[in-house]
Amino acid sequence: MSKIKIYELADKLGVERKELLSKAQEFGISAKSTSKSLSDAEVLKLENFYKKSDTQEVVGEEESEVETIDVPKKKESKFSLLAGRKPEKNKPKMLRKLPNETPPKLKRISAKQVGALVVGGVGFLILSNVVLFGLMASGYRPTQKIIYQEVSATQKASGNGLDLQAKNYLDGFVQTYFTFPEDEKDQEQAVKDINAYFVQNLPVISQGIQRTPSKFEGAVMMSLTDNEATYKVTYSAGEVTTKEVKKGKDTTKQNVVKYHDETTLFTIPYQKVGSAYYISDEPYFSSVPDLQANENQVPTKTWSGTDNNSASVKKDLDKFTKSLFTAYTTDGDTLKLISKGLSLNKGQEFKSLDQATYESKGDNKYHAVVQVTMKNALGTHVENYQFTIEKQKQSYFATDFKHTLPEGKKE
Repeated sequence: MSKIKIYELADKLGVERKELLSKAQEFGISAKSTSKSLSDAEVLKLENFYKKSDTQEVVGEEESEVETIDVPKKKESKFSLLAGRKPEKNKPKMLRKLPNETPPKLKRISAKQVGALVVGGVGFLILSNVVLFGLMASGYRPTQKIIYQEVSATQKASGNGLDLQAKNYLDGFVQTYFTFPEDEKDQEQAVKDINAYFVQNLPVISQGIQRTPSKFEGAVMMSLTDNEATYKVTYSAGEVTTKEVKKGKDTTKQNVVKYHDETTLFTIPYQKVGSAYYISDEPYFSSVPDLQANENQVPTKTWSGTDNNSASVKKDLDKFTKSLFTAYTTDGDTLKLISKGLSLNKGQEFKSLDQATYESKGDNKYHAVVQVTMKNALGTHVENYQFTIEKQKQSYFATDFKHTLPEGKKE
């Protein structure tokens, strides 16, 4: 059997192409577009699913429309049952009175009961108003209002309140746009898949549009606003060359595609209509900016801590700091007794205290700036800390941890 593509099978089964693509992915079939070729086993799996769905629909119709069916001894298909009998229309049924049944008596409310209900209702309203006015006099304000908060573009770009539905839709467009096959017939379907996102045909004046084969590798969303999204896209771009191939005595020309990796910023104008989306204009490309800051843009970090303590105090504080980081990597119970703000970290091993200054802040408090060497599976590395040490009788306690050196001036 020749290979059949997803869109060809969709037309054969009479289902939407994107629906069949989604169903194929649910069945574990690796397919990024409807131009994916299916094996015989995959085709059989999808055909059986939709045939099963059709059968369930027909059976469901029979159960809802046919009240009783005399089944003959000879088995007949469900189609012959429906063809041999017209479904009964749902006619309204008349309610019949039983011979000994008497009609229910309507309860009548007396004038006294009506008056009591009216007085009770008025009393309830008066009491409610009195309570409300009392609360308002004490400073209370009613909050029975609908609060609507619009997420700003900055929040969306930072991921706080990100429109996940828009992101999911745009992710699919990016993958479809950068997946362009080598075969010309598959390219025609790829163009249709891309144009489907635009809904309408946008005016195109240029006559020089030409797509080369490409393979989507990956994408990262850089920003998302109410009507525009920018992705950093990595893809393999194909370069088509022609070479001569000998077949027997004849020589034919054959296209050869060589791929190389490319990275670009890809910006997509889009709009939301109700709960749906569409691509509202032609997407455009721009170069990837250098995200690395230079030396003139960043503040300088230097060892700016000062130590104004005696040698004995310095020795005691160093001893405490070593005990602190030993407990940090080995003993959670001891760590809780001598600090607040650090959690046990057994993934590392404390090796040494390399540098430490303790600036006295009075009242037996010190601002510590330290650098320690730690070891993990990657090897050894240094870590910087700032924290406060407070002397409590004959012991010390550490708080307010920051994993950074203070900013200072260049020496």
